[in-house]
Amino acid sequence: MRIAMIVAACLLISSVQSQDLPQKDPAALQEPYVEREERHFNFYPGGKIEIAAGVPGNVKVIGWQKGSVQLKAEKIADYASPEQAKDLISQFPIRVRYNQTSARILTSGPAASGTGGAKVEINLTIYVPKDKTDMTVKLVQGNFDIESVNGWIEATLQEGSLNTKSLSGYFSGRTQRGDIRVEMSGKRWSGLEFGAVTQNGFIDLRLPVDYSAALQLQTNNGKLAVDFPPQIVEGEPTPPQIVIRKNAQSLTADVGDGGAPIKLLTYSGDASLRKQ
Repeated sequence: MRIAMIVAACLLISSVQSQDLPQKDPAALQEPYVEREERHFNFYPGGKIEIAAGVPGNVKVIGWQKGSVQLKAEKIADYASPEQAKDLISQFPIRVRYNQTSARILTSGPAASGTGGAKVEINLTIYVPKDKTDMTVKLVQGNFDIESVNGWIEATLQEGSLNTKSLSGYFSGRTQRGDIRVEMSGKRWSGLEFGAVTQNGFIDLRLPVDYSAALQLQTNNGKLAVDFPPQIVEGEPTPPQIVIRKNAQSLTADVGDGGAPIKLLTYSGDASLRKQ
């Protein structure tokens, strides 16, 4: 009798505890639905590409030694079922128009009210001729990564980080909210200039120790840190000097033999100059 009472008590406690446990939403357990597609077309070096991403998602551009463009797209939908996700993704087309010297790559979708609160993002990876490709890039939300490209490049982001590596030519980048990471290669900036601005985010500039450029690095509200070898001025090693004015800190200096300007500015955030 006593054993039966103990068992009954245990079952009662277990039943009460199971009722108190929060019930997980089945939709929250659903894995995001992913669709992938690829496109490939001939494209001469010296052409211009326009990228306009009206849907959240990251864009990565990589230069390669081919006279062609390859686009790899990844569409991700967070929805209750694969069937609903497929229907939703169909409302977010990728439009590509091109000839052998110009191309437009656009992502767009319906108004947010028509998605039922579901989340959709489109990530793009684009391979372009590295020797000479001009580009204009506009993103509403997402990071922009670009590496190993020579050209006239202009990038505007509403929200997202700018990450650049081994570029040359001319670069102008701006983000309203996001970080800026710049990694240079070679001996100097080959081209007109490199410039990037963020309204809210940190800046990380990395240079080879034997790099030559005219640096302008500034934060209007943050701290500036330098980890770079002193420069030889009139036979004396002279470390880069940081100028502090209230909340603003800046550095203006030639490194190596000087050369093309590299201009980086954050209105709110820390900044750093480091050796690779």
